[in-house]
Amino acid sequence: MSNADAYPHNHDEIDFEFLGHVKRKEWVLQTNIYGNGSVGEGKEERFHLWFDPSQQFHQYSILWNDHHIV
Repeated sequence: MSNADAYPHNHDEIDFEFLGHVKRKEWVLQTNIYGNGSVGEGKEERFHLWFDPSQQFHQYSILWNDHHIV
């Protein structure tokens, strides 16, 4: 999710990236949040999932407003 089209030099962005897994180990989900087009204004985190996201359909949502990102 990004507003780079409207603000090409100082955009905000949220990414969800499934990094996969190594045999018989947990799946990893990485999230990236950028502000004003800079990683200096953002945060990157990795989460080890307790389920296999490739086995069935899952719905992921982002709540992004002036107060928080969830």
